[in-house]
Amino acid sequence: MNQLVDLTPATDSPLQTAAPTEAPKGPAAEKRFKILHFLPDNQAWGGIEFYLKATLSAMAAHPDWGNRFELVAAVTEGGRLAEQLKNSAVTVRLLPVHIKTPLVRVLDYRVLQALLVILKEERPDLVHIHKGRVEQSMIRMAGYPLMMTYHSYGGPNNLENTPNAFLRSLYAATTPLLRGLTPFLETMLVVSDYERQRLYRENFIPKAFEAQVLYNGIPTDDLLKTTAGLDKQAFREALSIPEGARVVSFICRLAPDKNALAFLRIAKAVFEQTSQAVYFLVAGQGPDAQLFEAAFAPGGTLHNAGQYLGFRSDVPKLLAISDFTVSTSCQEGFGLRVLESLLFGCPCLTYAAGGIPEVMSLPEAKDWLIPVGDETQFVAALLQALAIPAAKREALAAVLQAHARTFDSQHHINKLGKIYTNVLSKLQVNNFQA
Repeated sequence: MNQLVDLTPATDSPLQTAAPTEAPKGPAAEKRFKILHFLPDNQAWGGIEFYLKATLSAMAAHPDWGNRFELVAAVTEGGRLAEQLKNSAVTVRLLPVHIKTPLVRVLDYRVLQALLVILKEERPDLVHIHKGRVEQSMIRMAGYPLMMTYHSYGGPNNLENTPNAFLRSLYAATTPLLRGLTPFLETMLVVSDYERQRLYRENFIPKAFEAQVLYNGIPTDDLLKTTAGLDKQAFREALSIPEGARVVSFICRLAPDKNALAFLRIAKAVFEQTSQAVYFLVAGQGPDAQLFEAAFAPGGTLHNAGQYLGFRSDVPKLLAISDFTVSTSCQEGFGLRVLESLLFGCPCLTYAAGGIPEVMSLPEAKDWLIPVGDETQFVAALLQALAIPAAKREALAAVLQAHARTFDSQHHINKLGKIYTNVLSKLQVNNFQA
């Protein structure tokens, strides 16, 4: 008779790696379960890609989970995610990229063909998808157990937050099909309770299907190490930041879905109204980048108020020298940028959008959560924050960093490992009964 194997680590501490547990006994002890993660990232780099890199790397290197699960990542060739994972203990399988437009990508049968080959060669015990409901049906038809993480407001369903009437109609039309696919999942994970409730409200998933909330994790120690020994004063001077100025940073993809242009209006109002010396730093690329470049150029609305840095690979250093950060997104599934800011002890002023209030769930942050779309209140909150004395900000930094550590990757992968364990255990029971 088959025995269920307990693969749970000895500890669930978010700040400490679990010690290896005693090896399970019996024939099942020899089994190393293979988990295949599927993400057609189309060579993009954003929150999902960062999450997958951090999660898979941490789980593969874990002294307990790494011995229990063999991890495979099916990701797009030529992308940064594939490059980031290639030197880890994760097996990387490459998907072709021909069509980058999300609504058209699903028509690219060559990706489906490549995925079928990978499935046949890898023969995973469980497939974990992060995007691709069309591929979901194919994976299930091929006979592989399947689970999904729904990461954010994006994707083929966003009725509440999509202003375009045509897209709302399209999403509404496809919802019944997508909802019909959900029961074929072993489980669905959602990155915030806001997203979970929204998916139920919009009938994206059946009311009777239990979706689990699993907050994203970030490698807190690894991120902090990137700024160890940083000479903040020298770095400020290298960026030509005026002596004594308080730095307000805006670091994100400069695009309409991030409501990026709202920052330019808010920054202009704050710069005109404050008596504090303030300097705005903007880092990022996207379709609105030229507007940011023009705003900080001579004759622009923010000339002499800061600078546009373009793409930066040293974001942790920018956070380390910032006094505040700003997020103007009107829709966020989780709020990774907000969490990273807190990790570096930097208050983030943000719209209370999506899952962000769950990430900022500490009393000290209540004044930094602004009603979505209220730019007047946003300006007032930032002006008030700039007046916080330096000594109080230093005390706040320790509180914010401790809170951010509760989202550490180790805590996340311990929970994820237990979910894999439960799913695989149930599958063993089903196989035995069959």
